[in-house]
Amino acid sequence: MMIEATGVRKSFAGREVLRGIDLSVPRGSVTCVIGPSGSGKSTFLRCVNRLERPDGGRILVDGDPIGYEPYRDGLRELRRRDLARQRRDIGMVFQRFHLFPHLTALANVVEGPVGAGRPRAEATKEALALLDRVGLADRRDAYPAQLSGGQQQRVAIARALAMRPKLMLFDEPTSALDPELVGEVLDVMRGLAADGMTMLVVTHELGFAREVADEIVFFDDGQILESGPPSRVLTAPEHPRTRDFVTRVL
Repeated sequence: MMIEATGVRKSFAGREVLRGIDLSVPRGSVTCVIGPSGSGKSTFLRCVNRLERPDGGRILVDGDPIGYEPYRDGLRELRRRDLARQRRDIGMVFQRFHLFPHLTALANVVEGPVGAGRPRAEATKEALALLDRVGLADRRDAYPAQLSGGQQQRVAIARALAMRPKLMLFDEPTSALDPELVGEVLDVMRGLAADGMTMLVVTHELGFAREVADEIVFFDDGQILESGPPSRVLTAPEHPRTRDFVTRVL
């Protein structure tokens, strides 16, 4: 398994946002997480990447406990530097693009690998190939302010891929885009899925989930109420809350 989450809990200001999440994501698969706003979807994603520290439970990525290392007969929390090194294997794309405004598209993609010690010439060659992969080779010298939202998000995906991750996390990557720009980002994600990238995707794009996902997981009130293949969860959901959500969204 690429992701194995067991009993994951998280609270904010006394409110339990995740209430014991158990979820496994096989290598090379696409899992789409759906559900209403505030149900804990994004919080869980941030726990997988250790941007949030779970209050309980355990998350393994490719067999390694996220945020921890073996110590004597147990585990201890990683230091900040070692945690950053562990995160390199996990690419994450957010709702907002978070590009460096003073850097070109190419420089945004090159920045991470060079900072991680990769030779600049090698990182630049790979960044150019990635920009071509997301359809932006001709915009390599453009600054974020000169790009559309869809183009900026595609640069953000290329930037995440530049770190050569084994896992990609997407947190509603199209929610901040105008409707006509959504398709170009989803096309890039379809290509990643076709190439066998392991992906955990929080999305409201149920058509995309139906087409690409191996499994759909429905979150509500910090719990997983239902999971299974798209053909069942989106067509004949078993839980009444899932049925109500799917009916409203579709």
